[in-house]
Amino acid sequence: MFSVTIFLAAAALILAAGAMGLVCLRQPDRSVRARALVWTAAAIMAAFTVLAGLFISGYALADPGGLEGVILIVSWAVPMAALAVLAWLRPVWAAPALTVLTALLIAAGIWFAVDSASWRAFENANGPFRAVAVLVLAFPAAVLGLKRTPDAGWLLVALGLGPVAFSALGSLAGVVALSAISVVPLITGLLYLVAARVSRGLLHVDVQAPGRFGDGAAE
Repeated sequence: MFSVTIFLAAAALILAAGAMGLVCLRQPDRSVRARALVWTAAAIMAAFTVLAGLFISGYALADPGGLEGVILIVSWAVPMAALAVLAWLRPVWAAPALTVLTALLIAAGIWFAVDSASWRAFENANGPFRAVAVLVLAFPAAVLGLKRTPDAGWLLVALGLGPVAFSALGSLAGVVALSAISVVPLITGLLYLVAARVSRGLLHVDVQAPGRFGDGAAE
């Protein structure tokens, strides 16, 4: 899974760079560039969510399998879908909700660092809880980025770095799977922040008074 994710991360960066290069060549409008980068990042995260979701679901259907495996899939897929719908329809509500949930997940990483033995026992019995939780929150955050790009960017960076960094302080057990699931959300978040930076630069130019330079001097 880790090697596949690294390959996907490299492919994501190449795709984003290619898309932006094409847009920059054909469209000088900075607002169009920023929007293209946002949609490229969202598409990368959506594709990764599908692939990772299929991978996780395959394991659940193999072990424990049967009805219990289906229940496990529903237990993370339904909340993820509900949060994604909320992010699209009510971004004002979704932003604080995802912030709180991200903070709780990072706190779980801190707890893992303090009591890694208990967490290892829990995940051995119930599966890679932290890795699945990152995926469950990352996809709705990516959807939120279509409406509130800077907020989503910081959320995704926190999801990509926080759980891995704090968990690694306690034990490397499970960190490989957690890193594999976190790298694409991190890349998506960084792309969102770049797009937000481009948009802020555009806004700074637009709000200048007509007939004046950026320093306020008259033309």
